[in-house]
Amino acid sequence: MRKSTIIGAVLVGGIALAGCTPAEYDSDQPPAPGTPPADAPKMAGQASTGEHGASGPAAQLLSNRQQVLALAELGATKATSPQVKQVAAELQKSAAEQVTELGQHAGGEGQTASADASLSALSGPAFDAQWKQKVLTLVNEAATLAKSAQNDAELAELATELVTEQQEITAKLNALA
Repeated sequence: MRKSTIIGAVLVGGIALAGCTPAEYDSDQPPAPGTPPADAPKMAGQASTGEHGASGPAAQLLSNRQQVLALAELGATKATSPQVKQVAAELQKSAAEQVTELGQHAGGEGQTASADASLSALSGPAFDAQWKQKVLTLVNEAATLAKSAQNDAELAELATELVTEQQEITAKLNALA
């Protein structure tokens, strides 16, 4: 009896889930609430091709640099350590220039990244330490993306600049207490 109850439950669940699959034909029913239209723009971080012929590496680097810019702006205003504020100001300047340049390659400015909410909630040395770790992660990611972008003739110079910057910023961040 118990076995038949389990089998019945599995069958009922399977039938219920079968009704949740997308239809293979157009429906006259409106889409469910929250369903984006088919012609909706892509989410931030997804590579897309714009009118300028965006490449995958350009779009990925643009997203990365926008995240770095958001963190740099947050670090410049919220950090307690003067050294962190100095590194943040340098990053803010270079990332802003790179976002502009990458926006041209990626077919637009993309979406502005916002600072990490969990990081914004921190203060003092805890903020400085977490900020440092998040920036290191993004800077290392940018170097990896840049190495793959060096084969793109339009991005080669910027890619080389990003790899060099990664080494300099990593050294500065590792020197912070």
